[in-house]
Amino acid sequence: METLEKPLAKRRFHTLRLIHGSVNMEARMTRAETTIEHILQDLEDLKREVRELRIYVDERFREFEAKIEARLNALETSMRIEFRLLWAANFAIVGLLAKGFHWI
Repeated sequence: METLEKPLAKRRFHTLRLIHGSVNMEARMTRAETTIEHILQDLEDLKREVRELRIYVDERFREFEAKIEARLNALETSMRIEFRLLWAANFAIVGLLAKGFHWI
């Protein structure tokens, strides 16, 4: 029984020494610094992409706004024309009724 526990105890000590000991500290610090550099680079890339996306969305929104403005202006012009035609038709009908009832 004692022979089975010794290798396990030795393995545990060796693993703990590798993880927490000074033997592996330099490699762990280098790996952590490299990981942090990659994370910072990814953040910079994301910031740049968000800026580019914001510029693209702003441009598209301005184009959309211009199209909507042009269509609303065209609609307003056509509505004015239709409103004038409606008034002209109303006056024509009133004139016909007045002529039919011999008011004029």
